[in-house]
Amino acid sequence: MSFFFAITAGYSSVYITDEWITANQLNHLITDQDLLFGYSPYGASNYAASHHNTLCYTLALPIASLPAYHLFSLFGDDFRLAVILLWSALLLAVLLMIEFWFPQYARWRGIPWTWAGIVSWGVLFVLNAALYRSFWFVRGVQPYDVGVYPEVAAIVFTNSVAFALLAVVAFLIFREVLGSDWWGLFGLAATVCCSSYLFWSGNAKDHALVALLFAIALYCFTLYLTRENALYLFGSFIAVGWTAWARPELGPALALGFFLFGVAVAASKGRREVGKAVLAAAGVPLGALPLLVNNWGLSGHPLILPWTAGYASAAGREIPSGTESLWSTVLGQYTLRPDSLLSGLYGAFFEPVRAGSAAFFQVSPLSFFALLLAGAAGYALIRKRPTGISPRDARLLAFFALAAVLVVLTYIRQIPGMPASPGIVPDMRYLSPAYLPMLVIGVYAFKHAGLDADGVRESLKTLFWLAVIDLPLIFIVLQVIAGKSLGEQVTFITTLTYLFLAGAAVLYVAVIAKRASPRLLAYAVPVLMLFSLAWLAVVDFRFATSCWEGYHFWIPVVEYVWYIQYTVFPL
Repeated sequence: MSFFFAITAGYSSVYITDEWITANQLNHLITDQDLLFGYSPYGASNYAASHHNTLCYTLALPIASLPAYHLFSLFGDDFRLAVILLWSALLLAVLLMIEFWFPQYARWRGIPWTWAGIVSWGVLFVLNAALYRSFWFVRGVQPYDVGVYPEVAAIVFTNSVAFALLAVVAFLIFREVLGSDWWGLFGLAATVCCSSYLFWSGNAKDHALVALLFAIALYCFTLYLTRENALYLFGSFIAVGWTAWARPELGPALALGFFLFGVAVAASKGRREVGKAVLAAAGVPLGALPLLVNNWGLSGHPLILPWTAGYASAAGREIPSGTESLWSTVLGQYTLRPDSLLSGLYGAFFEPVRAGSAAFFQVSPLSFFALLLAGAAGYALIRKRPTGISPRDARLLAFFALAAVLVVLTYIRQIPGMPASPGIVPDMRYLSPAYLPMLVIGVYAFKHAGLDADGVRESLKTLFWLAVIDLPLIFIVLQVIAGKSLGEQVTFITTLTYLFLAGAAVLYVAVIAKRASPRLLAYAVPVLMLFSLAWLAVVDFRFATSCWEGYHFWIPVVEYVWYIQYTVFPL
């Protein structure tokens, strides 16, 4: 279903200029051109000049997008039809699975809603066929190749697949930590609603891929903590190496942090386990092997990153040695600016300076409950009372807290300028990997407060009806109030989010203090998730025209729904 939602909301276009780099890299891979230099066929000359004509990213996302590109090439200018057929098949398959495999959920008050869904599926199929128009794929046919962006389509489709896989891994993480499928579903819903992952699955940036690889590392480490098998730790380190290929700056912090935590956990079990943890760290260079090959092919040295070699070559400077380049990159990335760090942290997590950008806790209000859980546990420890957190859960929570902190530390140098940067939109995107570990702690906070399985089911049911009924109403109200201004709509949603977050925080404290029923959280939490969905509707649907080169929505019906709302509420 996550892939279905990603395709439904997907608008295969370039959202920010950095995506030109990845699109050009994919094009050069296919056409056998220079993989380090040259902004063709995408990009403006001033942007290319500002980057010394260097394609400064690794090849992780372009290589991952090759299968999608070659799949689309089989259909030519009708590759959109293949996506529509896949989307339709997924929807029909889900309805049939519910009807025949989960019949207890196929009736609502005795009404067979799945059959109504199948009829609706038929109507959608006919409408999509009637409204269908092809996306041009083949270059050299259309005048000046206007409207031909096959690389962007392949990258966006790949990001949608990455998002679907991320959803599976997120479900597994929540189920492993919280102990049931219902908590896994609730955690999955929280991840989809209270993060920007769905948004980035519809663009040509690498944030969805990075989130997937990071989530795999988190899941494997979680299994190591719960099942005490060093092979899972080895797998986690391999995934850390993969993450470094997609985002090299994340690699050193994750590798060192995970290693120290793994050794600390193993130390309580004896020297033999410590030795296994140390040996498991060999997974990092093994997982980073694609990065080392990537560097060697583009810069001539496995430790010299592409942008280092490209910038030095463009400036006529000598390329530094591998060790020198590695240390200068690492030290430069983790340089602190204490004079403006606190203001930067406040802006990034609560209130950005730039209008239209969303802070971390505005996008992910459920993550804020991680701080409340930490406060409650700290208060209990100060008062020398039991925290109610088992040793097993305490290790897990400490690990997820460490993972979130490592992401923040990786970008500590950029944080002072992040809230005001015009390139950090629509959220604090560099910090997006931290959504998942923070959400794990935040969702655990509800279980710690006493929310049970029945409460989780009630919460999911409430979220469903809020999304079906209230989300369209909020969207319409936003257009009436500030239909032409992205900044005003985001500000309005932010205000509502923080007001309800304050109320939910007070309720949570009351529940912890035994002054309110935990069941009330089942109705308060979905409201916060609704506001995050409203933010997604604004940035991912309403203002889809802010994108550049690319195509329209994958699904024709969604495209024409957008046209209708654009006619009613013109920009």
